[in-house]
Amino acid sequence: MLMNNHKNINFSVSINHHPISKQSSLKYLGVILDDKLNWKPQIEKLVTQLSKSCGMLFKLKHYTNISVLKSVYFALFHSYLTYSILNWGRANKTTLLPLIRLQNKAVRTLEYNKTKTTVLYFKHKFLEIPDLFQLSVAKFMYSFYNGGLPNHFDNYFADIASVHKYQTRLASLQKYYLPRMKTSLGHLSLKYIGPKIWSNIPEKLKSSSPYSFGKKYKKVLLSCQTSC
Repeated sequence: MLMNNHKNINFSVSINHHPISKQSSLKYLGVILDDKLNWKPQIEKLVTQLSKSCGMLFKLKHYTNISVLKSVYFALFHSYLTYSILNWGRANKTTLLPLIRLQNKAVRTLEYNKTKTTVLYFKHKFLEIPDLFQLSVAKFMYSFYNGGLPNHFDNYFADIASVHKYQTRLASLQKYYLPRMKTSLGHLSLKYIGPKIWSNIPEKLKSSSPYSFGKKYKKVLLSCQTSC
């Protein structure tokens, strides 16, 4: 007989004797947070929102040039796509797939030919969703590394030297400790992804100015689109 180790725990929360009802999701600063943290409601919202922008791009392509289309893409598609991507970008690939397909569709509006989507991204210097997420994480880690985050993030990542007392090969290659995660959700957490991405960033980029870091790392990601 199989035993279910997951117990349903019923509890109630009240504020000033007013009970707070449980919600499966809520919107906070324009982002939908769900009780399972799989980001499906947020992705579905983005797909609905960006489908309209994609339709607008298809209509405009018959009346204007690529330069204008790219400006519209960044204004009506890219700006919404990247908002809070540091959070919802951690969704699994299956959840992200509808959004990835929609971005591919939007990028294809720039040209009439049947050029491969990967070539179009590189040609127009657009990053795909996984790379946009990676860039966002890299900027977050850069800010942490340089003390540019609010005080409550001061101890968010542990310096590997404070965990490993002896000098190891890992300690020389990696700045921050990479925690062991036992679940797939743990492997999608910022505490795991952040140090992992930061350790793969070229050292010379880490000493760049805040203004140039993002631009330089974007070039690294663009080069990987065709060579990695």
